Amino acid sequence: MCVVLPESGNPSDNLAVLTFPQLSRKPALKTHGTMIDPTLRDPMENGMETTRARYTRMRRQWEISIDMLKPGDVLKLQSFVERKTIYGAQVFLFPDPRDPKNPQNYQVRFSTLPAYTDSGNVEGEFRQDCTFTIREV
Repeated sequence: MCVVLPESGNPSDNLAVLTFPQLSRKPALKTHGTMIDPTLRDPMENGMETTRARYTRMRRQWEISIDMLKPGDVLKLQSFVERKTIYGAQVFLFPDPRDPKNPQNYQVRFSTLPAYTDSGNVEGEFRQDCTFTIREV
């Protein structure tokens, strides 16, 4: 069996980058964004605490909410979570729509998988609200 590598020699160059699916409703990055604390803390017998950095890069995480999703959007999002990102195992690009002049894409994983809440029947169609947490890689 022969495996042909791309010219760069890196087999991951052939992998496509996953992007968050286009839905009829835009996700909202809540202002509740947090930094992940990289500090290791070790308590001592005399009550003091020694600390050191586990890693030096500061990663961020965001709580995402998407309100009033249509049934087709829910299926599209569930398929993305189950088949593409494999429940948070795969990295994907998440668009930040807050600044239209300078759009950002964050490389993230699911930290908390999407949870759905009934938002009722709107215009003869059942809708759901969705919340999840993403974390920078």
